Amino acid sequence: AGSQGLQTRWRGTEHRPEGILQRTASGGTSLGRRDSSSHAISSQSRITGSRNWRAMQDMRRYRHHYPDLVERDCNGDMPNLSFYKNEIRFLPNGCFIEDILQNWRDNYDLLEDNHSYIQWLFPLREPGVNWHAKPLTLKEVQAFKSSKEVRERLVRAYELMLGFYGIQLKDRDTGVVCRAQNYHSRFQNLNWRSHNNLRITRILKSLGELGLEHYQAPLARFFLEETLVRCELPGVRQSALDYFLFAVRCRRQRRELVHFAWEHFQPRCKFVWGPRDKLQRFRPRATLQPLVAPRQAEGDEGPGDSLQEAGTQDQTCGLQNPPYLTAFSLLFLRAPVFVNKPSRVPEGPFLSVVPSKAFSE
Repeated sequence: AGSQGLQTRWRGTEHRPEGILQRTASGGTSLGRRDSSSHAISSQSRITGSRNWRAMQDMRRYRHHYPDLVERDCNGDMPNLSFYKNEIRFLPNGCFIEDILQNWRDNYDLLEDNHSYIQWLFPLREPGVNWHAKPLTLKEVQAFKSSKEVRERLVRAYELMLGFYGIQLKDRDTGVVCRAQNYHSRFQNLNWRSHNNLRITRILKSLGELGLEHYQAPLARFFLEETLVRCELPGVRQSALDYFLFAVRCRRQRRELVHFAWEHFQPRCKFVWGPRDKLQRFRPRATLQPLVAPRQAEGDEGPGDSLQEAGTQDQTCGLQNPPYLTAFSLLFLRAPVFVNKPSRVPEGPFLSVVPSKAFSE
């Protein structure tokens, strides 16, 4: 299974962020067996080094826009849109979206313990555990994309949840993210509360559905750096590889991210999220990005290699070049060339904008 997984097309899905639903005898809901088995498979993959096949299949289904999905007959009813227009409260026992965006920002206990709002803030075309939250319809998707008011609230909702996770959205246009000032305590919460991995997968999926697809890759890259490079989020590592990475719908960006993960995964021989021969042949290209709001580093900033970028807390990421490289000489380089290894670990999301045909799908 392991060797076969190396030749697959980089597919996956949400660890059933909300799981398969079943009715209980009392009329309530519970997570179905598929959800439990999915987590069992994920745990087994960590032990055996094999790919989480259910994740792979589910994420591919999402990326290909649910080809087998039969959409519900909504009769013109669009509850997700109505919620985002601040016309209705989320259910059950909820409030208006403006109340959430204005009053929940620093209420981390409420954001952690309430499990009903997330399906409304980040709706998906697949059902979740909250029976009151209706799946997103294609008509709602179009309405979300065409409404400036709704789009603004969606970005604010994203910023709300990023803050809860200790992350800051540095650029609304590009989706660049970085650590927030309180990242240390929020990272601890992420490591302790694994259900947030499900929420992050939902957020990534919803961004792709509702017109913010360009936000996906920077967030996925952020978690790959924090888990594989800095090893700050061991509780998120498996989900970042199985789910976050493969939520990125842009094929070019996904290939860049898979290669980045392979470069930093240890031991590299056990990397099962891409075919080794193609990873070895892949040559990511990079464009320079300016640093924003830099903070004085702890120690000297050393130059890095072509996949390493400078940055610290409250700093976005770009490639830093030696002073002797001129703009003219950069035109002839496939990727930035550096002399020494970095003296410390870089930080921040960086994505190449050059497409590659190194990987399938």
